[in-house]
Amino acid sequence: MKYFPKEVCYPNQKEAMDSIHSALLAKEMVLFEGACGTGKTLSALAPALDVGKQLDKTIIIATNVHQQMVQFINEAREIRSSNDLKVMVFKGKRTMCPIEADYEECDAKRENTFDLMDVEREMHLKKQEIKSANDDYKKSKDPATIELRNALATELDNLERKARQLRDRSCNHLYEVLRYDSETFRSWLFDDVRSPEEVNEFAYDHGMCGYELLKREIKHADLLIGNYHHILNPDIFSTLLRWMDRDPEDVIAIFDEAHNIESAARSHASITVTERSIERAIAEIEANIEMFNEEDIPKLFNTLLEVMRQTYEGRFKFGERGRVGKNWYDMRISDPYERMDVLCTLFLRQARGEGFADEKEIQRLLSIASDTGAKLDEIYREQYKKGLSKVLKQSHIRYVSDFLSSYLVLSGNPKYYPILNVRRDMNDEVYGRIELTSCIPNNITKPMFDSLYSAVLMSATLRPFDMIRKALGIDRETCEISYGTSFPLERRRTLAVSIPPLFSRSRDDPQNMQMIEQVLQDSIEMSDGNVIIFFQSSFEAKRYYMRLEDKLDIPLFLDEVGVSAQQVRQDFFRMGEGGGKAVLFAYLWGTLSEGVDYRDGRGRMVIVVGVGYPALNDRLHAVESAYDHVFEFGAGWEFAVQVPTIRKIRQAMGRVVRSPEDHGVRILLDGRFLADSPKRFGKYSVFNVFPEDERDEFIDVEPDKVKFSLMNFFEDMREQA
Repeated sequence: MKYFPKEVCYPNQKEAMDSIHSALLAKEMVLFEGACGTGKTLSALAPALDVGKQLDKTIIIATNVHQQMVQFINEAREIRSSNDLKVMVFKGKRTMCPIEADYEECDAKRENTFDLMDVEREMHLKKQEIKSANDDYKKSKDPATIELRNALATELDNLERKARQLRDRSCNHLYEVLRYDSETFRSWLFDDVRSPEEVNEFAYDHGMCGYELLKREIKHADLLIGNYHHILNPDIFSTLLRWMDRDPEDVIAIFDEAHNIESAARSHASITVTERSIERAIAEIEANIEMFNEEDIPKLFNTLLEVMRQTYEGRFKFGERGRVGKNWYDMRISDPYERMDVLCTLFLRQARGEGFADEKEIQRLLSIASDTGAKLDEIYREQYKKGLSKVLKQSHIRYVSDFLSSYLVLSGNPKYYPILNVRRDMNDEVYGRIELTSCIPNNITKPMFDSLYSAVLMSATLRPFDMIRKALGIDRETCEISYGTSFPLERRRTLAVSIPPLFSRSRDDPQNMQMIEQVLQDSIEMSDGNVIIFFQSSFEAKRYYMRLEDKLDIPLFLDEVGVSAQQVRQDFFRMGEGGGKAVLFAYLWGTLSEGVDYRDGRGRMVIVVGVGYPALNDRLHAVESAYDHVFEFGAGWEFAVQVPTIRKIRQAMGRVVRSPEDHGVRILLDGRFLADSPKRFGKYSVFNVFPEDERDEFIDVEPDKVKFSLMNFFEDMREQA
């Protein structure tokens, strides 16, 4: 409790902390679900810090939501106010680098900077030797001493020339970091919980790089606040551990909004190669042809390029090519259920026609090409370091070879799904990309969770726990904790409105649309504050925004693609916090349905219109098929579609009633949410997918009775106030 900075605990919070503390001491994984606004972060962080102090473990808390990182900083400051705790907030290099260099360029500049400092040390020693020689000559007048001094002066001139060359190719911001007194920065850094912006400002004032400053001190931190990528990306995590001077078993990781880990890991497990990369690889081979004894390698790459172009040109339907824009446009090359990749099949067939014996021979050539590309990378690096090249080049040969080698092995693997994408470049030309997307990324998550000392996965919507364990490959001993909201029941209300299920075929029905519109109008009219409406899609949000725009005499805000959601949110918040009322039209799979705190006046009512399944495209069908294959038939729908959708709805519902003093209403506008919907709609009902404690609060109402229920609720709240 020494790390718990509040005067009192919420109900269930002390019990949760005790359970997490015991589990971490026993090296168990923790799956922790707690309702929105009930203090999950402190419930996980306080016991983790205590165990970390006892067992000499570093705590890393990670999120994929910017607002949550701000909350972590504030809570870490509270904890630190009464504890000796060194906290570091870490962001990616691109965010903090003052010259915005990429990793490879930065690495080369770093080597030159260290070389420069070595040369300057040699220069300092040479100057001392020259001074000593001069002193000796004054005493002895020995001509040999003059010869020695002149030789030393020549060496010094050479070193100064080398130093001038290195200065042009080194990083002056890192140079200043290496010269700066680390103890002074360390004292400033750990005297408070410094945000990345504060560190960058400190670094700018001193002509230094904030990223490099943090790297030097990270090994001293007890608590590291970062994002998912610092742990889920194996290369980044390995580098981070090296800077920390720690092993994975020295780390306790806390994942916030942990229901998002699977999708975040999926992005790290997916690989792509573009038509442009293949073209550059071919050009690179031609420019370095003397390094290639195997003449078949450029022919192999040309075959891949030709097959890619043939495939997308042959699959364009009438008028489809003209609709390709600046964003990647998916084209099917493999059935999401059968996994028969036509591009891979065509490539292997054409490669055999070009004289390649079999896939084994192709893999041998790709290995040679990759090794040659690695040698070119070293050459490019040396050229950049010596100033022979103004930019640091990277080998496209190596990249394309490694991709194609993996693609041939994995394109038929049910855990992966191959897709051909096309888009237009700046010259309005269409070009392609092969994407191998990961469907079940536990090849990333399982080794990571196996290697850590322990981890806490927390979210307001983590259940069902068995699905999280299977999806992420967690097979260690786990401690499972869940509790619903402990806030007063009389200060919240959840209504399930009896309207026909909003299947895609019934959304355009005029009678259904009129019914929805009337319920929305009644609800908005009765609300005592801001109303957030989540629709099944951005199209539906815009449609009802336009239908109600002239019928409501209050400000309306629309969350739409291409418009800053942050600005929309801030404008909407101001209306509620100022005692007014506004309506936000958003969509379930947008950025405003989770990770945003609509506390108190920011939100009084949330309405979810329809069940809001994601677009059932080939990608989603492939994920569904992968789960069917790995687990059992039928599991795919639950893992890929049903449970993620209900989690989204539960997250949306959690946007209001964020504290014991807060109050609000959640309205579910679709017949599939009703208590009797399993009988009425069978497998289409979603009522039983909600946790039992949550669905017990659902109150079924008819559309024309909604306004009376709301009127009574808000009158009660006004009387209590």
